[in-house]
Amino acid sequence: MSQHSERLAVEDRDALAEYLAALVRIYPAAKGAVRVFTRQDKRIIVNIPLPARARERMRLFDYMAEVATKLLIETGQYIILSGL
Repeated sequence: MSQHSERLAVEDRDALAEYLAALVRIYPAAKGAVRVFTRQDKRIIVNIPLPARARERMRLFDYMAEVATKLLIETGQYIILSGL
Protein backbone atom coordinates (compact mmCIF):
# COMPACT_ATOMS: atom_id res chain seq x y z
CA MET A 1 0.00 0.00 0.00
CA SER A 2 1.43 3.42 -0.91
CA GLN A 3 1.82 6.24 1.60
CA HIS A 4 -0.95 8.14 -0.17
CA SER A 5 -3.32 5.18 0.14
CA GLU A 6 -2.44 4.72 3.80
CA ARG A 7 -3.10 8.41 4.48
CA LEU A 8 -6.49 8.21 2.77
CA ALA A 9 -7.41 5.14 4.81
CA VAL A 10 -6.54 6.97 8.04
CA GLU A 11 -8.42 10.11 7.00
CA ASP A 12 -11.50 8.05 6.16
CA ARG A 13 -11.68 6.64 9.70
CA ASP A 14 -14.35 8.05 11.96
CA ALA A 15 -12.34 8.84 15.08
CA LEU A 16 -15.40 9.93 17.04
CA ALA A 17 -17.27 6.69 16.30
CA GLU A 18 -14.23 4.67 17.42
CA TYR A 19 -13.91 6.77 20.58
CA LEU A 20 -17.59 6.40 21.46
CA ALA A 21 -17.49 2.64 20.84
CA ALA A 22 -14.54 2.33 23.24
CA LEU A 23 -16.32 4.54 25.78
CA VAL A 24 -19.48 2.42 25.80
CA ARG A 25 -17.42 -0.78 26.05
CA ILE A 26 -15.67 0.36 29.21
CA TYR A 27 -18.57 2.41 30.63
CA PRO A 28 -21.96 1.10 29.40
CA ALA A 29 -23.80 3.73 31.47
CA ALA A 30 -22.63 6.32 28.93
CA LYS A 31 -24.82 4.79 26.21
CA GLY A 32 -27.62 7.21 25.42
CA ALA A 33 -26.23 9.86 27.77
CA VAL A 34 -23.38 11.17 25.62
CA ARG A 35 -23.38 14.80 24.50
CA VAL A 36 -20.86 15.76 21.83
CA PHE A 37 -19.70 19.29 21.03
CA THR A 38 -17.22 20.46 18.40
CA ARG A 39 -15.27 23.57 19.31
CA GLN A 40 -14.28 26.20 16.76
CA ASP A 41 -10.75 24.79 16.79
CA LYS A 42 -12.21 21.41 15.66
CA ARG A 43 -11.54 19.70 18.99
CA ILE A 44 -14.35 17.40 20.04
CA ILE A 45 -15.66 17.42 23.60
CA VAL A 46 -17.52 14.30 24.76
CA ASN A 47 -19.63 14.99 27.86
CA ILE A 48 -21.03 12.16 29.97
CA PRO A 49 -22.37 11.73 33.49
CA LEU A 50 -19.39 10.40 35.41
CA PRO A 51 -19.31 7.41 37.75
CA ALA A 52 -19.91 8.32 41.38
CA ARG A 53 -16.85 6.47 42.69
CA ALA A 54 -13.48 8.20 42.33
CA ARG A 55 -11.70 4.94 41.46
CA GLU A 56 -14.13 4.29 38.58
CA ARG A 57 -13.77 7.87 37.32
CA MET A 58 -9.97 7.61 37.31
CA ARG A 59 -10.07 4.25 35.51
CA LEU A 60 -12.44 5.73 32.91
CA PHE A 61 -10.34 8.87 32.34
CA ASP A 62 -7.10 6.85 32.15
CA TYR A 63 -8.49 4.41 29.60
CA MET A 64 -10.17 7.06 27.47
CA ALA A 65 -7.00 9.19 27.50
CA GLU A 66 -5.17 6.22 25.97
CA VAL A 67 -7.88 5.82 23.33
CA ALA A 68 -7.87 9.55 22.55
CA THR A 69 -4.07 9.66 22.27
CA LYS A 70 -4.04 6.72 19.87
CA LEU A 71 -6.74 8.34 17.73
CA LEU A 72 -4.95 11.70 17.77
CA ILE A 73 -1.75 10.07 16.52
CA GLU A 74 -3.51 7.95 13.91
CA THR A 75 -6.17 10.40 12.64
CA GLY A 76 -5.23 13.87 13.85
CA GLN A 77 -8.60 14.22 15.61
CA TYR A 78 -8.42 15.66 19.13
CA ILE A 79 -11.13 14.25 21.46
CA ILE A 80 -11.56 15.24 25.10
CA LEU A 81 -13.68 13.44 27.73
CA SER A 82 -15.55 15.70 30.11
CA GLY A 83 -18.07 15.13 32.88
CA LEU A 84 -21.50 16.70 33.13
